[in-house]
Formats: sequence, structure tokens, C-alpha cells
Amino acid sequence: QRRLSKAYLVNNLRKAVYEWRKDDYSGTSNTTKRLLQFWFEEDHLFEKELFKFWFCQREAIETLIYVYEVMKKRNFIDMARDFGSGPIVGYDPSYDQYPLYAFKMATGSGKTIVMALIIVWSYFNNIKEGGTRYSNNFLIVPPNVIVYERLARDFRDNKIFYDFPFIPNPWKSLWNLKVTLRDDDSPLAPSGNIILANIQQLYESRVDGWTPANIAE
Repeated sequence: QRRLSKAYLVNNLRKAVYEWRKDDYSGTSNTTKRLLQFWFEEDHLFEKELFKFWFCQREAIETLIYVYEVMKKRNFIDMARDFGSGPIVGYDPSYDQYPLYAFKMATGSGKTIVMALIIVWSYFNNIKEGGTRYSNNFLIVPPNVIVYERLARDFRDNKIFYDFPFIPNPWKSLWNLKVTLRDDDSPLAPSGNIILANIQQLYESRVDGWTPANIAE
């Protein structure tokens, strides 16, 4: 059995996502349902061996889709009404003006995989379902150089999306994202960008006040 979480929303969200999974992902777009079925219900080969996403990776992307797409929750207070455990303590509405979602995952549990799943889900819903609910521009901000270099290795030239079974074969011709790393000064595409930048690049340098032009745009 799973240990109960001390996080305010997690335990009730786990139960809701479990029931939603049993209900064949009801309430999702056709694009989302196809991706979920492809990722988690079909067999995949990776380096000539059977590949399956870890359950923590599956539950993370499922929870985001359930909260954002199915339940349409855009702030903490709305989620707290449905999934909170006990009274709300220390709530500050000034910090709750924009959609903010966080996943607590252990070291080595595959957070990079979850980031890639989120990008694929949002990108294909943007181009196949239309509207403004889903983005096709993505900013990844590592906290230090070591993490940046690892992510740059994974995302450079879209490598991670071609190495792992993220995209159904008939949809691969639609994949068109430009990956911009911190040493790339080329102009951004009008849409369809993955920008990978150190946290330091989002602030003016304390030495000379320099900010990368392509990131600032």
C-alpha cells in the first residue's frame, strides 16, 4: 500500500485520478486520450527491450491532465475546495492569480520524462484541437549548470522525443519544435519553441547587466 502524503492536495487527488483512469480517461480531448492510450496501454520497444513508463511518471502526467483539462482547475483555492485535506492555513490570494502546478518526485524517478510528456501533450492538443488552452512554446529553467548540461544533452535536436516512445508514428510528421539552448543566438521561431536556459539568464547580470536578447524577446 502507498504511504499517505503530507501534502495538502495529494491524497484526494490520487483517489480521483485512480477513478478517472478506471473510467478510461473520460472528459479528455480525442488527442489526449490517444496519447494516454499510446503511452500506457500499448507495448513499446526501447533499445530492443520492452519499455514501460514508471508509474510515478504516469501518475504525474495523468494528474496534470486531470486537473487542467478535465476538472479545469486554474488556481489553488479552487483545487482546495475539491481535494484539500482539512482547513486551509496561511492562504495568500495574491500568490494564487495564475495556474501553477508542481510535482514532487524523487531523485532518479524520471522528471525529465514527465517534462517531455507534458510538452508532447500540450503541443499536439495545440495543433490538433485548436484554441488557446494549450501552448506550443515551452521554457525549461534548470537550477544550475550541472542540471542544464544534462537537459541540454537530452533535448538538443529533439533527441529525447525521437529516442523514447512519446509520439505515435502517424503523428511524427507533425512534430516541428525548435530547440534553443543558451549558446544559440539564432532567432526564435514564431511558434513551436523549446527554450532551455539557466535560471541566471532570466535576470540581469550583477556584473554587466547583460541579458540574452533572444531570451528577453
